[in-house]
Amino acid sequence: MDRGQLIKTFSATLQASLHGLQELEALLQQEQTALSGRDPDLLNQVVQDKLALLKQLAPSVQARDRMQKTAGLEAGLEGGERLVEMLGDPALDRDWTELARLAKIVADLNDRNAQLAMQGQRATRTALGILTGRAAMDDTYSGLRRKGAAASYSLGKV
Repeated sequence: MDRGQLIKTFSATLQASLHGLQELEALLQQEQTALSGRDPDLLNQVVQDKLALLKQLAPSVQARDRMQKTAGLEAGLEGGERLVEMLGDPALDRDWTELARLAKIVADLNDRNAQLAMQGQRATRTALGILTGRAAMDDTYSGLRRKGAAASYSLGKV
């Protein structure tokens, strides 16, 4: 692949990723609102939309990683940065800068949402402990089905 084709193809993957990251930023903001609110249906829908968008984004990221590896560079942001520098195309450089900026914003939003989700899970464990009179456990959602009926919570038998 010559330089012109590489720039054009790499640019197409960048455009797809930029579009996807813009949508993901909006979804993560909706997720934050849903995590802070009291609408589990909204949260479920946002999570489903986020998963679908991530699946949609995967091919452009994989294609970009393949191009970077073909050029002898590592996959990911570091390899992409080096490829953009090697190609020396101003438009590609602008798109890459925007991609890196959006990637950081999305990562920060995702981290904040994870913290909110953990706080919600801790609050649920605490509430279950108060309502059932049992000690708070780290497996509010994860282990109850596996432990059998002896470990299940019944809010009717407090």
